[in-house]
Amino acid sequence: MLTVQQAVFTMESLMGKIQQQNQFIHQLIQENEQLRQKNKHLSKENERLRGRIQELEARTKKNSSNSHLPPSSDRFARPRSSRKPSGKKPGGQEGHRGTTLRQVEHPHHRVVHRVNRCQGCGASLCEVQPFKVDVRQVFDLPPAAIEVTQHEREVKSCPHCQCVQQAPFPPHVTNHVQYGPRLIALVVYLHQIQLIPYKRLSEMIEALYQHSISTGTLANMVKRGHEALEPNLDIIEDALLDSNILHVDETSLRIEGKRAWVPVACTSKYTYVAPHASRGKKATDDIGILPRYKGTMMHDAFGTYPNYTEATHALCHAHHLRDLKNFIEQGQTWAMRMTTFLFAAKQAVEAHHGALPNEEAKRWERVYDRILAKAQRRLETMTPLPKKALAFVRRLQKRKEEALRFLREAHVPFDNNQAERDLRMVKVKENISGTFRDETFAQSFCIARSIVSTLTKHEKNVWNSLCRLLKGETLDDILSAT
Repeated sequence: MLTVQQAVFTMESLMGKIQQQNQFIHQLIQENEQLRQKNKHLSKENERLRGRIQELEARTKKNSSNSHLPPSSDRFARPRSSRKPSGKKPGGQEGHRGTTLRQVEHPHHRVVHRVNRCQGCGASLCEVQPFKVDVRQVFDLPPAAIEVTQHEREVKSCPHCQCVQQAPFPPHVTNHVQYGPRLIALVVYLHQIQLIPYKRLSEMIEALYQHSISTGTLANMVKRGHEALEPNLDIIEDALLDSNILHVDETSLRIEGKRAWVPVACTSKYTYVAPHASRGKKATDDIGILPRYKGTMMHDAFGTYPNYTEATHALCHAHHLRDLKNFIEQGQTWAMRMTTFLFAAKQAVEAHHGALPNEEAKRWERVYDRILAKAQRRLETMTPLPKKALAFVRRLQKRKEEALRFLREAHVPFDNNQAERDLRMVKVKENISGTFRDETFAQSFCIARSIVSTLTKHEKNVWNSLCRLLKGETLDDILSAT
């Protein structure tokens, strides 16, 4: 039987052990809480890293066919074209009217190959009339040469009043010795349109015409072309402001080794491009077309364009289709449904010759709303949150009227490909030259491209038109001529 002293000792020992266990339990609780907080932090970090991995994987898969990147950025794989096979055989299609080299009725030169002697008996055939003449024609270039035209101005004194009179020189004859408008037009055409560099152009002229022209003189010719062509931009500008649809876009260009920008404003008949140091609203304000435009502006939803509230706006679905292709490649099924919807809507508009009846347009709009609503609900439940896809869906919801304007208004196209086509030669020029050494040269190039693109859209002969413009005629005169 335990004594009182032993019982007290045992109780104290047990109390000590209980206190130690309480301390150990409290320590375990603290460590457990720390581990829980650390695990929570690691879970967030893990989620962030998974999102970053998805973002990087998506970035490496981007190319010109599924994003807004230019084709020059396609490095690792050549992307497939977004065009669907037409099923047609290569080459000219049945019913296509081709062009064949044919003999002309009135050739420039005639060369008669005569039969003078019989190969059988040796008799003379000079006086014998041929019973048949075979005709063959050769199309070739005449010998190239630079011609010098001397302009002589008469100066006379009136015998009655002794007033001195002199005949005027043509407007383009301004110096004692100078190059003529056709040669300047050739230099502008080959350098600004065919993109031949000055050095090669100098070698080409010397080889073809046996006449040496320095690269500095060629640059001065381009400058003279700039001065002669620039006043005609006002005609293009006025035509663009009067149009009911205006395609706008921009692309980069290097000037003096620094990045600059070239905005474009264009229609199916007119083109206006101009360089500027900045990309945003300052550039388009300085150029001056967009602030005054009051029709429908077609663009890719770049943040600058909605600032022009005088105009209505329409969004380019070629850009949307490239974004949707990227989302499809990430396994997002809603993007395939939206792609199918856009193509089907385009076909429906074309079948109705440019615009749908009101009730049918409403039906297409309801389908549009359902696809985007389902896409939003699905995206908002995904982990990690696909921010870019969600932003894309919300933008299409917010700007529904601009996205679907092509359904109701016949003058609004499905895409902004017109602007992209008109900017293409700017990138070709940059790929050849790398950079413009001076802003003046970039301005000259953009002026020439604006004029030539406009002439081409009106199906005018570019070479003849340039010669006429450099002689002092206006773009209005050329475009209005039949």
